Amino acid sequence: MTERMLRVGLGGMGGVVLACMLASSAMCEESPTFRESLAKGKPTVALRYRVEDVDDANKEKDALASTLRTTLAYKTLAYKGWSFFIEAENVAVVGNDLYKNAGAGSLSNGVTDRPVVADPAGTEINQASVSYQHNKTTFKLGRQEVLLNDVRFVGNVGWRQNHQSFDAFRITDQSLDKLKFSYTYVTRVHRILGDNKDMQSHLVDASYDLGKVGKLTGYIFLLDYDVITDAGLSTSTYGLEFKGAKKLSGDRKILYEIELAEQSDAADNPNQIDAGYRHFVLGGAMKGLTIKAGWEILEGNPSQGQFKTPLATLHKFNGWADKFLNTPTNGLEDFYFSLSGKAGKIGWMAVFHDFSAESTSASYGDELDIQLTYSSPWGQGFGFKAALYDADEFSVDADKLMLWTSYKF
Repeated sequence: MTERMLRVGLGGMGGVVLACMLASSAMCEESPTFRESLAKGKPTVALRYRVEDVDDANKEKDALASTLRTTLAYKTLAYKGWSFFIEAENVAVVGNDLYKNAGAGSLSNGVTDRPVVADPAGTEINQASVSYQHNKTTFKLGRQEVLLNDVRFVGNVGWRQNHQSFDAFRITDQSLDKLKFSYTYVTRVHRILGDNKDMQSHLVDASYDLGKVGKLTGYIFLLDYDVITDAGLSTSTYGLEFKGAKKLSGDRKILYEIELAEQSDAADNPNQIDAGYRHFVLGGAMKGLTIKAGWEILEGNPSQGQFKTPLATLHKFNGWADKFLNTPTNGLEDFYFSLSGKAGKIGWMAVFHDFSAESTSASYGDELDIQLTYSSPWGQGFGFKAALYDADEFSVDADKLMLWTSYKF
């Protein structure tokens, strides 16, 4: 935890946590002793082994990444409302190093003649935080993973072996009926490639349960990066999402979603940004089968900049081939169609994407994504997915094959 984090937590809003502790000591009289809270906490070990093969037309050689992610975590029992959580993370190469890992600094494996698989080997403290809970309000200070909504704007990049985490102070509150609110103040982002980005950013998120109609979510993300070379990522984003389902006869239902956001340049950003985000989804579900049609738009053009999502779990969106981790100069439109369901104990999904520019008539290409998952009776998970990108006027053809297994105890 950085010195700055301690100053923010103890000298600023962290004082609220201390006040809450003093005000609620009577409520906590039946808590376990301090020694019991430490000794009887919950340890967790999680393993995920993955093989990822990438064939990219830009490289003569394929990438073959064989990596194992291991985490060891411990969470204490609550003591008078307080608890502590720590998670150590190790990413190890198993058997080969036949890929460009794109790691920062000394984490780079030096490979340049193969495609990128963004899983550098290394060991770190991924999370270390102290929490205080009073009724339905929780305060958390320290390094932590933050996942907001569908992680389109803020997430932990859970697909990659080295997760993204944040040095932050966070408040979550559910004391009002049907309303969930969170505020997060971030001073540093620990990225998947092993580098860090210092910032003074505010993340506000609130959702209201509308019952059978759905859920309405509003958010404000004010990103202010400290280092001048990162200033182009400093933005203000204001958005609103409505998502829900309408039940029909039997087990059939209609699914719908609409999300709108506007983004502008902020703080020391030297570039002009005036770009919007639009996402529309319509679908249906019946007898274990789900069908969706979606249209996602990230506006962009040379004069007004591009809509950016630097803290997002990007692999989840715009194709698993990872061709659109950054919004192209002329923006992005992603028309997609997905089918998902279960065949016995095997979950499956197929998604087809048609990509094009938002501000010009350029066709970027299309992609087919396929996934199979299985959870064994003893709790071990298995998965396979493929991403087949067929380039038109953006990047080059690429095929990815990914096979993994995971176990947690």
